[in-house]
Amino acid sequence: MAVEIELPFAQQQRQVRRSTLCLAEDGYRFQSVDYPEMHLLVQFDGRVNVYDRTDDVRPSTESKDDLSLPVHALAGLFSLNIYSYIIVVTESKCCGVVGGCDIYKVGSVLALPLDYQSGKAKLQSWRHSNPEAGDEKTDNLEHANTGTPYADPFANWISPQIAKMFGRSRAESAASSSSGTVGTNQQPGSGSAERMERRIIEEIVRLFGSSGMFYSYTYDMTRSLQAKDGQLSAANCGLQAQIACPDYWFNHHLLQFLLRQKAYEWTLPMIQGCVQVATCAASNGDSFQVFVISRRRVQRIGMRYERRGANTDGFVANSVETEQILAIDTGGQGVHYCSFVQTRGSIPLLWKQPSAGLHPVPLVVGSEDENTAVCAAHLQREITRLGRQVLVNLVEDKGREAVVGSKYASVVGVCVAEDLVDARCVRYVPWDFHHETRGMRFENIKQLVLQLQHEICDMGYFWHSGKQALTSQKGVFRVNCMDCLDRTNVVQSAFARFVLNEQLVRLGVHAAPEMGLAAYAGLEQMLNHLWANNGDYISRQYAGTSAMKGDFTRTGKRNIGGVVSDASYSIARLWISTFRDYFSQSVLDFIVGNHNVEAVYRTLVDLHSHEPDHAIQLARARQAAIEASAAIVVSDGEVVQVACIVQSPLSLNTVRMREAADAVLILTDSSVYICRYHYQMEKVTEFVRVDLDRLYAIQHGAYITDTRTPQSLDAEYNHGIALFFETAVARFNSGSEQNVSSIGNVPPSEPQAENCASDSGESDSKPDKKQCYIACKMVSKSQVIMQQLPGEVQDTGVSKASLVRLDSFSKQPPEMLAEFICSAVLSLKSTQDPALDRKHFITNSSIVSEADARQNTNIIEKMSNKIHKAFWI
Repeated sequence: MAVEIELPFAQQQRQVRRSTLCLAEDGYRFQSVDYPEMHLLVQFDGRVNVYDRTDDVRPSTESKDDLSLPVHALAGLFSLNIYSYIIVVTESKCCGVVGGCDIYKVGSVLALPLDYQSGKAKLQSWRHSNPEAGDEKTDNLEHANTGTPYADPFANWISPQIAKMFGRSRAESAASSSSGTVGTNQQPGSGSAERMERRIIEEIVRLFGSSGMFYSYTYDMTRSLQAKDGQLSAANCGLQAQIACPDYWFNHHLLQFLLRQKAYEWTLPMIQGCVQVATCAASNGDSFQVFVISRRRVQRIGMRYERRGANTDGFVANSVETEQILAIDTGGQGVHYCSFVQTRGSIPLLWKQPSAGLHPVPLVVGSEDENTAVCAAHLQREITRLGRQVLVNLVEDKGREAVVGSKYASVVGVCVAEDLVDARCVRYVPWDFHHETRGMRFENIKQLVLQLQHEICDMGYFWHSGKQALTSQKGVFRVNCMDCLDRTNVVQSAFARFVLNEQLVRLGVHAAPEMGLAAYAGLEQMLNHLWANNGDYISRQYAGTSAMKGDFTRTGKRNIGGVVSDASYSIARLWISTFRDYFSQSVLDFIVGNHNVEAVYRTLVDLHSHEPDHAIQLARARQAAIEASAAIVVSDGEVVQVACIVQSPLSLNTVRMREAADAVLILTDSSVYICRYHYQMEKVTEFVRVDLDRLYAIQHGAYITDTRTPQSLDAEYNHGIALFFETAVARFNSGSEQNVSSIGNVPPSEPQAENCASDSGESDSKPDKKQCYIACKMVSKSQVIMQQLPGEVQDTGVSKASLVRLDSFSKQPPEMLAEFICSAVLSLKSTQDPALDRKHFITNSSIVSEADARQNTNIIEKMSNKIHKAFWI
């Protein structure tokens, strides 16, 4: 669905193109080159001012330090821990013209911090490195006629240390990335926060500058010709922000700062994908053009092994809409445009494929009903959008791929049988690509085209001439293999060649229809290169390497050299999926708005990414853990006052955690329970119960367990409690009871857990059984807080129906939750013991401070952290 924004007609023809950026004391000032009266001010505090009318008081564009640069487009704004940044396009190439509309490929971008001194240093560095930069470059056929495959420069994703191993210095890496710095007052590498921030900026710059980003000032790149009713120029419809489709608008989230301020003239949508153009001479001396435009969908966008299958809403990974456009001028009848659209996307089921080895085994997850609902949602959405779906499944019907392929076939059958989708709008076509083309017999692909020739004729294509549409496309081929890359691109190019031949015959310009595309000198070869480059772009965006089987796509023949290249690509993909994809995935999710910046920082520590709906799924699992734990451990007649998720050593007199495993804290009217819950086994493995009448103090404060990210050092979000009591009983799920004998020493009168754990986190002296403590840390993400409904107390225990979630309170910081639990315990204790010394019962001091956390890190962990920083940050 396009973004609907009402604009005054007077502003509809004022899409800002190139502009000049100047550094000023209060921010970055932009002045339009085409409309000098239009100015934009992005202040250092993130606020935006737009000046676009002659009666406005416009700011001066004179730079205090004479620092300016030409800007081709403003790509977006994002915020990290140290600074916020704007991304500007400093170099672009015109890669084709559609209906008089230029289409540009982003060449390089610059990330400028919203800070005067840091911005000044960055602009000075950029000017020194680019003394003659800013000229618009033109490359109309970008490799199309030369046959040279798309070659991405050395991927700038590795750390400086690894780059040096390949003979690449930090200076070279920084120069190629054009990334922002963290300021002159902070030396590079002076801390993990600065290093992480630089790493994130470099990845964002890499994604915008070298992964295939395209835009146009006058052509809507986010929709096909048919979706636009044949309108070529956006100038006839309004500003780009008014008509663009968010599904394919890559930088939509990063441009919210402009959309919120209604700075629509400065808002320029970009797509990630591919644009290829070729020109061929017709028999009568005229010429025609062929365009291949691919646009990646932003929902579930990602990297190969990080995003597989579909999410619960039916959006699939590597979803790409590819449009082949034929443009031919027939003289007096004007220019005719014929558009043919195909789609690709991962198999619409809930499935995963861990990146282990060259040939990892896929795994279908979720129940039969869940997968049916997901597949039906996906198919229904595509039918509504594009019409009849011809599902061409190219995976193997035997072996590891059959696990997912056979499930796909059965689920589509269920969707049709149960009327979840219209049977007339779906056709499933299995075609084992590897089996049918074994022995390098790739000419067999023609058999698939002939098999579906009737579908192609019924499907048709969109044909527009002058001001009216003559025909429309009624359905699409939805092609998939496992990755939706190599095999998919080969088959889609075969369909596209067949349709192009039909279009040329229909338009009456075909020299010899029986000869096919071979009748035109060089056309077939150019078309092959268009589609091969298209496959390379999409493959690099999803898997990190060029597409396999590119030799066949380019030449129509398979050769031994191509087989060797494919082997090298397989090894490269294994390396990239192991060492880069997790971080690229997290940054992609950050760019499109699926993740916040904390998740990106966390990825650099954990070395793995999370699904966008990970928080929702985790919250559901944690709710089930609370319900099961309460039903198992809470004694009959007790009332659950509050239950939440914590992390705990579940050992007495220690604050050190061997691993960050979840536990369930349950406060009833007479006891406190801390339970270890096993998510896979769905059972409580052990728990500790502390009776309130034996509890004599409670402490809350900072509980730092990780020193590797800025977020992990924030006391507000790294908060915990320590319960001090006289004795306790630990029970295990076997039903046996075990008196605790090794309890450890307790600190004096006003307990402070950090004093007990300042050396190793444990006490070696003989314990006093009447004085001990247990520590818990509140979780900061996907917290679930539950409470028992009044009047739902049962003599037979706690039922799931009697517990309700307190969702509004679950969003509060861990510090507030810890204070709430302390207050609830104090209230219950006061009811039991009116003479309680309320003033000294609760202590507010650090359980584990940052200094203690750093001191408690052993030599192995310190070495591991140093190696981690050296190689990954």
